[in-house]
Amino acid sequence: MSQTPLLEVKNLITTFATDDGTVNAVDGVSFQVYPEETVGIVGESGCGKSVTAESILRLFDETTTRYDGEIRFAGQDLLQLSEEKMRNVRGNDISIIFQDPMSSLNPVYTIGDQIIEAIILHQKVSSGQARDRAVELLRLTGISDPETRLRAYPHELSGGMRQRVMIALALSCEPRLLIADEPTTALDVTIQAQILELMNGLKDRLRMGIMLITHDLSVVAQMCSRVIVMYLGEVIEETDVVTLFDHPLHPYTMGLLQSVPNMEGQRKEKLYEIKGSVPAMQDVAHCCRFAPRCPFATDVCRSEPPVLEEAANGHRVRCWHFKEIAESRGEGDAFSYIGYEA
Repeated sequence: MSQTPLLEVKNLITTFATDDGTVNAVDGVSFQVYPEETVGIVGESGCGKSVTAESILRLFDETTTRYDGEIRFAGQDLLQLSEEKMRNVRGNDISIIFQDPMSSLNPVYTIGDQIIEAIILHQKVSSGQARDRAVELLRLTGISDPETRLRAYPHELSGGMRQRVMIALALSCEPRLLIADEPTTALDVTIQAQILELMNGLKDRLRMGIMLITHDLSVVAQMCSRVIVMYLGEVIEETDVVTLFDHPLHPYTMGLLQSVPNMEGQRKEKLYEIKGSVPAMQDVAHCCRFAPRCPFATDVCRSEPPVLEEAANGHRVRCWHFKEIAESRGEGDAFSYIGYEA
């Protein structure tokens, strides 16, 4: 893997103007994505995963949104580019697959029209060349009879096929970075496996980096080399995928992992749940943001915000008590923690 990051996000803050005042939906987020690497970003709904992804491409209305920090892609800060130059980056150098292909594809245009338009816009080729490229992309993504599918409308395709079309559209200009936002949501497990296998194969073939946003930890285990855990707009833990599953340090990460059904467990055993729910961003206090739901919380957690610090070998964690929590772990059991007994 290259030692030079393809994408480097430094202290990103995304602020929205709302009727109730300003809200920092992403607050001081930093991470890197390297070429040919898949980085997973996980967390509950409302933790800032999708806002982070869309901030990288500056997709929000900038009359009501402010970006601070740095987003360096291939050496240039995207936050300093003009809107015209950003249009050249979107789709061409960085592409995104959104959660719902039915709402992302235009229902009144054929699949072919939409892919061909993107290719002509960014690659400056003839319509015939663009059509040939569209057929090649549909075939590459495993769609049978691609020449016929070009003439189909989105509603005429299955959910799995529409998702493949979205991948083809995202890859139409051979981007260096692919952002996949819940790419397998609402797909059955067979189609999900095919989509993930397809993305892995295309990553190796095109030598691109992938930023994979998901709440599904099984997808993370299958696809990712590094994982970033977010909560209420902050990065709270980051490490390689093996360490995350074997030695999580943040109580929130432990709760997420404990909430995954265990095929070897008792079938009548109640599945663990993290108490409470993610609060609105307007209600975030100046302290540890997970403290109201954390079984380890103490007075310092409720009064002072912890910093993101390195625990060991690139393993970063934002928690006042991660050292004590690590020491309390039972041998051979990643979840034998005080407060997290099943």
